[in-house]
Amino acid sequence: MNVLLGKTSFTPEEIDDLRDRLKAHKEKTGLAWSQMAQITGVPQGTLSSWVPGTYNQGKLYESHDIAAKIHRFFLKLEERDALEAALPQEPDFQLTQSAKRMMTCLAMAQLGDMALIATPPGCGKTASVRQYAATRSQVFIATMSPASRGVQTMLIAVLSALGEKDGKGSPAFLSARVRARLTRAEALVVLDEAQHLSAQALEEMRSIHDETDCGVALVGDETLHANLKRYPQLYSRLGVRHVQPRPTAEDIIALAKGWGVERGPELSFLQEVGRKPGGLRTLTKTMKLAVRSARAGGAPLEVADMRDAFAQRFGETA
Repeated sequence: MNVLLGKTSFTPEEIDDLRDRLKAHKEKTGLAWSQMAQITGVPQGTLSSWVPGTYNQGKLYESHDIAAKIHRFFLKLEERDALEAALPQEPDFQLTQSAKRMMTCLAMAQLGDMALIATPPGCGKTASVRQYAATRSQVFIATMSPASRGVQTMLIAVLSALGEKDGKGSPAFLSARVRARLTRAEALVVLDEAQHLSAQALEEMRSIHDETDCGVALVGDETLHANLKRYPQLYSRLGVRHVQPRPTAEDIIALAKGWGVERGPELSFLQEVGRKPGGLRTLTKTMKLAVRSARAGGAPLEVADMRDAFAQRFGETA
C-alpha cells in the first residue's frame, strides 16, 4: 500500500507564508536556529538562510522539500495544540495518606539522616518528592537510570542536580566536589529511581552522607528495599523507611475526589482501577481520557466512559 505524503507542492505565496510563520514561531519561543533545526528536521544552515530569503541565492521557490517539512511541522503543532486543549487538567497534588508518610521520611532525612522510600509504580512517590522539593529549600533531585548506574555517572548526575553542569573528571575528583558542595549545606539529596544504582554507587553516596551529614533519600521501586538488605553497612544507615506494596484505599479515594468522583459506581470503579498495576498512575491516565470523551459527547461522566477509557489506554477490560 502506498503512503500518502500529503501536500508536497507549494505556491510562492504559500512558501512565503510558511517562512513568515516560522519566523514568528522562532521569535515567540525564543529558540535558536540550532533548536529550530532539531524540531523541524531541517538543517540549521538551511533554515537560517531560507527564512530570511537568502537560501539558494534567493531562489526559494524552486525546491519544495523544505516547505513540505515546515508544513508538516505546523500540522504537528496544530494537532498537538488541539489534543492538549481537549485534555482535562489533572488535579493538583493530593496529600494522600501515603504522600504524608513519604514526605515525613524526606523531612527526617533532611535533618541529616538517610531515608528509603520503596514502592511499586503508581503509589505517588515521585509526585511526593517533587511536592516536597517545591515547598522546601536545599532539596536536590537526581533521577537515576541504567546509564547512571556507576559511581562516576551517579556523581555527575548529583552535581547536575546541585546546579553544576560541568561534571568532568575522575570519580575521586567528582566526589570531592560533591562533598565540598554539601558540607554544612543542610541539604537533602534525593536519588530517584535508585534501584538502577550499583552497590559501589550506593556505597559512595553513603560515604558522602557520613562525611557531610547531608540528608540522603533513596527512592525507587519495590526491588530497591530487597537490594539494600544485601548491604548491611548501608542498610543500617537508613534512619527512616517507607516500604509500601500498593496504594491504600485512602490514597485512591483522595485522588478520585481530586477528579470530582466521591461516591457511587464511579468511585467503586476507580477503586478497582487503582488496585491494578500502575496504581494511581493508571487511575490518572484512565480519568484523563474518560473526562475528555465525556466532554466531547456533552454528557456527564459515567462508568461507561471510564471503562472505555481504560480499555483504550491499556488494551484490556477493567
